[in-house]
Amino acid sequence: MNKIASKQNNVIKLIKKLKEKKYRYQYRLFFDEGIKNIDLSLSSNYIIKYLIVRENFKELGFLQKITAQLGEQKIYQVTEEIFDTLKDTVNSQGILAVYEMPSEVNFSKENENADRVLFLDHLNDPGNLGTIIRTALAGGISTIYYTKGTVDIYSPKVVRSAMGSLYFANMQIIDNIKTLHEMGYKIYSSSLEGSAPYKDSFTDEKIALVIGSEANGISDEVIAISDKKIKIPMDNKVAESLNASVAAGILIFEMMKDKLSL
Repeated sequence: MNKIASKQNNVIKLIKKLKEKKYRYQYRLFFDEGIKNIDLSLSSNYIIKYLIVRENFKELGFLQKITAQLGEQKIYQVTEEIFDTLKDTVNSQGILAVYEMPSEVNFSKENENADRVLFLDHLNDPGNLGTIIRTALAGGISTIYYTKGTVDIYSPKVVRSAMGSLYFANMQIIDNIKTLHEMGYKIYSSSLEGSAPYKDSFTDEKIALVIGSEANGISDEVIAISDKKIKIPMDNKVAESLNASVAAGILIFEMMKDKLSL
């Protein structure tokens, strides 16, 4: 195990930079924190470049397990003071992993075979995005397309909110939702002005479910080419709309209920 005692160490300076999007994509790296998330990632295709542990890290059994898998050359022990400059959480467990970003090309073949997918239209809240990724995986959807205007999927809050599910999601940017039509998908858009209640509405074999941004909903361009608009009925005396991740959860499990035997 390597030991770092200086904040000027190149690895430390690199990790600090990864809190900013421009550096994440410059170096093609991002980081995650916590035993559970890192443990889940070990069975994924994501590659850990560095593992940083605080000098008083107490879960020695997990450290032994991950050392056996990664090798000591990738593991760095740092002082508590240095670790505090790296962490992005208040109550950190004292362990942080830096990952290599995968190439989107790696996921394209898997995406082509999925019959139910999500399309995120300019979703801009990182907590919501992470929760939607987690909910989608729990509901049996692993393929998620998103627009360039969507919040960075590798931002620390997205990664943390996804609770390890990001490592098993097939995420891909597409420039035009018409691409999904060309792939044979019917476009289902969640809309407050939808003409069909969401219950029992998912009747097509290949469906791309669209979730819009928290502030603006689904763009006019997407609404215009949607094959079906669906809505979640609610008491408008209480709220005019649902949180994006809550709405996504309701619609995902309705769409997947036959496949999940619900």
